[in-house]
Amino acid sequence: MKKIKTTNLIWIILLWIILILYLIFWLNWNKKSEWNFAIIPHFMLDSEKVDKFYDFLKNEYYHNWEPEKIILISPNHFHSQTKEMLTICESADVNYKSTTESLSSELHNLWVKCDKNWEIFDVWWDIQKTNEHGIWEHFQWINKYFPDSEVLPIISPCFQFSAVEDVLPKLTNLNWNILVIASVDFAHYQNEQQTLQHDQKSIETLKSMTLSQSEFIDWIDADCPVCLYLLQNLANENWKNAELRYRDSSSTILYQDMLAENTSRIFMWYK
Repeated sequence: MKKIKTTNLIWIILLWIILILYLIFWLNWNKKSEWNFAIIPHFMLDSEKVDKFYDFLKNEYYHNWEPEKIILISPNHFHSQTKEMLTICESADVNYKSTTESLSSELHNLWVKCDKNWEIFDVWWDIQKTNEHGIWEHFQWINKYFPDSEVLPIISPCFQFSAVEDVLPKLTNLNWNILVIASVDFAHYQNEQQTLQHDQKSIETLKSMTLSQSEFIDWIDADCPVCLYLLQNLANENWKNAELRYRDSSSTILYQDMLAENTSRIFMWYK
């Protein structure tokens, strides 16, 4: 009789263990992904402000944890007229040129076309590397504040909005906790008064919840309106609204109007 009771107890314990494991699996499988969004420049004239903004994002969004993935969207500085979004072809650490500084990159099931142009991504002694400064300028900050996050680098056409329609549903279906960063600089080559006016229009446009392609074309003065359009659509899917954190420019940083050498930066986050 005692043996039977012991056997029953063992079976009950085993069943509870199986039930708990199944519950853990079910919760992980059906978890609701959390999406956060930020616009951060790759123009690093004042890198201290970039550092402060990453610190702000860490404290505002994540506290004691990190996003599973960071989708880092950069303009294609090599081929601005391309019509496709590109990324590296396989999972790897992505280095800047031949240095040891790298990002951990995971690209399974992303379905973005692999880059075949050695100018942007290249393999050197089995190491993936990039020459795209819209990506590599963020290496040090991501490694500092989100060292365990895996990065999905996407090189975007600057003005071909049709590229968004293909990649948007594929990104929307990713079931991870994700931080999306649009690596974008704003108005270029204008005096500070004109630059500020253009930036104010860009900021107010990005604060709108739903925007058409034509509104981005007409009202956004940036080096990659398509990058912003992709981020804005993903933010809309998650009911997040843009908030301005900082705005500066070459002129405000250097305390003189840089005229045709002026470049502006807008730092925004979504809540």
